[in-house]
Amino acid sequence: MKKVIIILAGLFLINCNNIAQHLFPVYSQYMLNGLALNPAYAGSRDALNISAGYRNQWVGFEGAPVSQTFSTHTPLRNRNIALGLLVFNEKIDVRNNLSIFTNYAWRFNAGRGRLAFGLKGGLTIRNANWNELNVHDPGDISFTESSQDIIPNFGFGIYYHTNHFFAGASIPMFLSDSLSNGKVSVYHDPKNYNYLFTSGIVLGNQGFRIKPSLLIKYDRENPLQVDANLSFIFGNFLWVGGSYRIEDVVVGLVKFQINDQLRIGYTYDHSLGTLNKYNNGSHEIMLIYDFIYRGRAVNPRYF
Repeated sequence: MKKVIIILAGLFLINCNNIAQHLFPVYSQYMLNGLALNPAYAGSRDALNISAGYRNQWVGFEGAPVSQTFSTHTPLRNRNIALGLLVFNEKIDVRNNLSIFTNYAWRFNAGRGRLAFGLKGGLTIRNANWNELNVHDPGDISFTESSQDIIPNFGFGIYYHTNHFFAGASIPMFLSDSLSNGKVSVYHDPKNYNYLFTSGIVLGNQGFRIKPSLLIKYDRENPLQVDANLSFIFGNFLWVGGSYRIEDVVVGLVKFQINDQLRIGYTYDHSLGTLNKYNNGSHEIMLIYDFIYRGRAVNPRYF
């Protein structure tokens, strides 16, 4: 049954015309992966930051997505300007998507915090090895060749944060693309935008804190997606929490703040509904390192 589903998905992608590619990747650790959601996040750690993530989605389901994320960002000598780099690689069945984006943020003081406007630009390289599919008709020319498409794109975001609060909004991709007669064309249509909104706050004292956060995704073609997270922070070392993605998954989260520079986070997703019968959950791990951490133990950063 799994192979049948994958083959049908491949046939759909090959034969359908005007298919807009505008869905945004899933991140269960969105609260630790700010640059992947919003280019205005660049420089917000006030240090050279490097993060790497790995996600294995729907374990046990053949051809399910497996992705790797790498990002780095830093403020420049002019602290009002920050730059970043985001690399995202995802393999789904016989398709592989590699995205590379540069990020620019303009930052300035606003009240008790910092407000930033961000831009990003780059491209996605999509490869499909159709000859790796198991088909009943080996002579079908549609499954004997590979394809590669290079899709440019750009996005915009706004981000505000203090030491204990953050909020951001972004449109990560402005351009869409469609497949017609085996050729891909790139176009602009606001109806295909993904709108992302994130926010969170830290409450409590130094020994024990509570950090609720929220991610909302909206586009016209799909139901509203809401990720609600609640994390408990023990002594600024251990984070334990969970998320609920409406009518989709429940997520368990654990994070260790090894020192002022190094953080390690892990999540496990448990699917809800019919999909739960066909997979053993999803795993995601992240490593985050700040090179010149400017804060102190009495004033740690939580996002």
